[in-house]
Amino acid sequence: MTTLLPLSGRRIPPPSLGPPSFPHHRATLRLSEKFILLLILSAFVTLCFGAFFFLPDSSKHKRFDLGLEDVLIPHVEAGKGARDPGVFLIHGPVGHRHREEEERLRNKIRADHEKALEEAKEKLKKTKEEIQTEIQTEKNKVVQEMKIKENKPLPPVPIPNLVGINGGDPEDDDIRKKREKIKEMMKHAWDNYRTYGWGHNELRPIARKGHSTNIFGSSQLGATIVDALDTLYIMGLHDEFLDAQKWVEENLDFSVNSEVSVFEVNIRFIGGLLAAYYLSGEEIFKVKAVQLAQKLLPAFNTPTGIPWAMVNLKSGIGRNWGWASAGSSILAEFGTLHMEFVHLSYLTGDLVYYKK
Repeated sequence: MTTLLPLSGRRIPPPSLGPPSFPHHRATLRLSEKFILLLILSAFVTLCFGAFFFLPDSSKHKRFDLGLEDVLIPHVEAGKGARDPGVFLIHGPVGHRHREEEERLRNKIRADHEKALEEAKEKLKKTKEEIQTEIQTEKNKVVQEMKIKENKPLPPVPIPNLVGINGGDPEDDDIRKKREKIKEMMKHAWDNYRTYGWGHNELRPIARKGHSTNIFGSSQLGATIVDALDTLYIMGLHDEFLDAQKWVEENLDFSVNSEVSVFEVNIRFIGGLLAAYYLSGEEIFKVKAVQLAQKLLPAFNTPTGIPWAMVNLKSGIGRNWGWASAGSSILAEFGTLHMEFVHLSYLTGDLVYYKK
C-alpha cells in the first residue's frame, strides 16, 4: 500500500481494517452485565430470606405432628363433598402404627386423669365427712352439757340478811353523827324530788324540774323512785318508803313505747325492785321485777346471744349504741346482767333468766 505524504512532510497512517471501536457501546455492555448479576443476587437473597422465615414453621409443624402429616389426609364424606377437618384416613402400615400409638397414648392419659380425679374426690369426700363428724361430735357434747345443766338444780339461794329497823345504831359517836348527816342529805334530796319531779325519772336540782333522759326513754318511769327504794328502807325512812311503794303499785307500767338502755334499766329498776323485795318481803316488788325482765328478754334475740344495748319495751326491737365501735356490744354492760337475772331464776324457778 502506498503511503501518501502531505505537502507538509508528515506521515499519515493507513486506515484500520478491523471493526470500528465505539466507547459508548462498551459501557452499554458493562451495564447489562451488572443488571443481570444484580437480578441473580436479588433472587438468591430472596430465596435465603424465604428459607429463613418458612423453614422453622415447617419443621415445627413436623415435630408437633410427630410425622403424621405424611400419612394423614383429610377425609371427604361420600355424597357430600364437604371436607371434615376432624376426620382423617390413615394409609399404609406406618399410618396404622402411628394411629395405634396415638390411641394408646390418649387412652393412657384419659385413664390417668380419671384415676386422679376419682382419688381427689375420695380425699375431698373423706375430709368433708371428717369435718362433719367433728362438728356433730361438738354439737352432741354441747347438747349433753345443756341437758346436765337443765337437770342440775340451782345452788341454794343466797338470801341476804334483812337490815333496816333492826340494824341498830353504832356505838361510836363520830360514826353516828356522820350517819345522821348522810340520812339528812338523803331526806333533803328526796323531799325536793317529791316536790318538783315526782314520777319523772330524774330531777334537775337548779331548774327544779323533772325530766326523762334517753336511757329510760321518753316515758315517766319514776327511775329515781325505784332506785331509792332500798336506800329509804335501810335508812329507816319508812314514810318515804311507803310513798314510793304506793307509786310503784299504782303507776309503774312497762307497757310503754320507749327505747331504753338494757344495762341502766336492769341495774336501777330490776336491781332496785329485787333489793326492795329482799328487804321488805313485799310481793309487788318481785312481780314488777319479773314483768320488766320479760320486757328485756327480746334484747337477747341476737346471732350471738349477747343482748342489744337498747331495746324497745313495746316492740322488742333492739340495737347497739351508735357511738360504740362498729356498733359493738359493751362487756361492762351485758356482763353485769348476771346478778339480777340469776336471782330472778332463784325467785321464780324459771331457768330462762339463768340461761340468758
